Amino acid sequence: MAPIASTSSPRPEYQHFVPQFIVRNFAHKYNGPKQQKGRKKNDKMYRGELVVNNANLQADPISIEETKVKRILGIYDMYQDTSAPTEQQRRMEKMFGELESRASIIFRKITKAFESKEQGVWVTRDERNLIRKFLFLLKYRSSGFHRRFYHESEDEYNANDREKFHAYMREKKISRPIDVWFDNIKTIIDVDMDPEGLWMTALPQQMYPDDAIWFITHAQAMYMAICTPSDPGAEFILTDNSYGIFEGPNTFAKDGETGKIVETGWTSFHEFAPLTPKLMIILRSSLLPNPEEDSSERIREERHSWRKAAVDDWYGVDQKSSLADLPIAKPRNNYSQVVNGRVELLPGEDGKLRKNDKFCFRFFPVNTEHVNRINLFLFDNAQRCRNIVFGTLDAFKKTLEWYMTTPCTYGKVVTGDAPEQRRKLLENLAALSKTLGSTKEPIWIEMPDHKMSELDRMNLLRLATMRIFEDLIGSSKKGTSPSADSADGFMRPYRCLGGSKEAIVEDLDQAQRMLTLRIKIDVWSKGVPEHIRGQAREWLIEDYLEGCPSRRVLLYLKRVKLMILWHDKDGHFMDTMGNDQTKVEGPEDTVAEAAHNLTTRTGLNWLMYRTFTNDVERAKDPDFDPWAKVPRGIEGALHLATVRKFVLGVSGKLKECGIAAIEGLALTQEKLIRDQGLYNRREFHNPFFNDDDKIEVLTRVMVRPQCRKVLRGRIEAGLVAEFEKVLFEVTYPTPPIKLDV
Repeated sequence: MAPIASTSSPRPEYQHFVPQFIVRNFAHKYNGPKQQKGRKKNDKMYRGELVVNNANLQADPISIEETKVKRILGIYDMYQDTSAPTEQQRRMEKMFGELESRASIIFRKITKAFESKEQGVWVTRDERNLIRKFLFLLKYRSSGFHRRFYHESEDEYNANDREKFHAYMREKKISRPIDVWFDNIKTIIDVDMDPEGLWMTALPQQMYPDDAIWFITHAQAMYMAICTPSDPGAEFILTDNSYGIFEGPNTFAKDGETGKIVETGWTSFHEFAPLTPKLMIILRSSLLPNPEEDSSERIREERHSWRKAAVDDWYGVDQKSSLADLPIAKPRNNYSQVVNGRVELLPGEDGKLRKNDKFCFRFFPVNTEHVNRINLFLFDNAQRCRNIVFGTLDAFKKTLEWYMTTPCTYGKVVTGDAPEQRRKLLENLAALSKTLGSTKEPIWIEMPDHKMSELDRMNLLRLATMRIFEDLIGSSKKGTSPSADSADGFMRPYRCLGGSKEAIVEDLDQAQRMLTLRIKIDVWSKGVPEHIRGQAREWLIEDYLEGCPSRRVLLYLKRVKLMILWHDKDGHFMDTMGNDQTKVEGPEDTVAEAAHNLTTRTGLNWLMYRTFTNDVERAKDPDFDPWAKVPRGIEGALHLATVRKFVLGVSGKLKECGIAAIEGLALTQEKLIRDQGLYNRREFHNPFFNDDDKIEVLTRVMVRPQCRKVLRGRIEAGLVAEFEKVLFEVTYPTPPIKLDV
């Protein structure tokens, strides 16, 4: 990582990635010797000063120390913007300070309620939203994200979204990855999370879209609960990265370019936010069962479909949460009640969300087993940490011994992205546990020789790769093994777009991620007005079509088609389209082959998407004929309304199709039609068509006979007739009439 250049900078400042107001909750007053030989000036401690008990992971062996609150869980100049004038270089720290000041009031409200032995604490919607925003930023501003973004040039940015991130930087004319980070943080701090949910549609337009969706998912697709140990002797711990740890399935693979083991996928079931040794905020995913909501068959089936697409199809159906039995529930509120196990609105409530809505967060007692399991995930991810902060030594000794000696049901596996660091941490923690008096033998699993080859990766992503791969090329119907060397069927258009047998696994992986994110849009927007959900879906599709390589867009469309047309409600493969159409080859393949050299990447993506969408709509109702004569009355009116949506809804205008030769013809014909008033003809009588609609349909009719002529020589001869058929029967549905004009 290259350093950020600076010609002038203020005096170094220690900046906390875990706020001091939280660290103080773990603190006690120093009561050691007045004189401390060998300590530097900044490290000297004075009686009465606030310090924390700390397992110093940088020491070898690990040492138990008392450390000043002011000098732990932070680094120097973490958010310093050296491209700004000296007086503005710490603007991010100032913004964080203002946010922390507001958040600390709410967190103090929580801790005071607990100390007063209340059953829970009431907060307003605005206060709850501020907590969610603050917890996300504790994760997003952590040292891990500092490593991700703190670079001088885009070439140094090497996260797994590198390609998309670079495209975003170029689009926004941003030269440094760190400036994207600063802008994202500022945007999240400033966003007004209005009850109507408009902020969810606006946010992805205002910052790096992937991270905007991540924040929205964090705020909307998980609910918050507060846990406390039921055993007075049990306590939660606090590590450098506590707020960035999750519990849930994840996979790793070997990066073909760098040789490094990298994370290829993850799904968060639970996330953690320690407040004090006795209070832990738990965020639980909406993918997990919720008895009150699941009493509704519709909600239960929705949750099942979300779970299947986001987890089961990605990691396999055996993925279970190790904290599924955690005794927590959604908070109660002042506008609903539970009646016979079902959530219902109170009398007089209209279901509209308001800023002054209130939520009661109970303090859920959890047993020592659950406390230890939660601490396990913090211990298990501490290989890059410097500190483990704890309340009392006795509680720490017990939870550490449990971690080191319990069977490896959930963690303690030496593998993944940093096996040497993981092993070293486990060895050091085992030695520390022995030093603290444990007589039990430590247990962990060694997998040092586990190499994530491409074959391993395909196994890990079996439904996202091999099964889909087989479906795509139709080999399962032929009883043969899939071959990426085949030039037939689906692989031909994929290759036209730059695909290869070497790239297919990575591209299918990314296509599955795109689908998973699309499903998550529906998860987090549940309960939001439908027009806002629709806007969010449209935004995501635009982001895909304008930012992704065409070969991955094609794979994404195939994956969606599999999900929509070839699986029953339980997700089982079935031949709903008949034996002659069980493969996912479709008219979008023709577009890919014929038009990949005729338009831009974005233009091609939109053309494939419009073709795919209309083809799926046709497949849902094979008997639908937009040009058939219809009876009078309500049935006919409904048919004509459907015709307009199908003909003009997603297609748009032919003069904007992205193919210059076709656009030129369309512009010429449209001008002729307007000048001569040709659109007022009986052939286009549809009460749902306005004049512009009639002009568009007539333009298509008049351009189609000239299409083959202008395409000859531009695309492969054998594709001209097929492409013309797809373009005017699927992409831009055109009535089969001839006009004398």
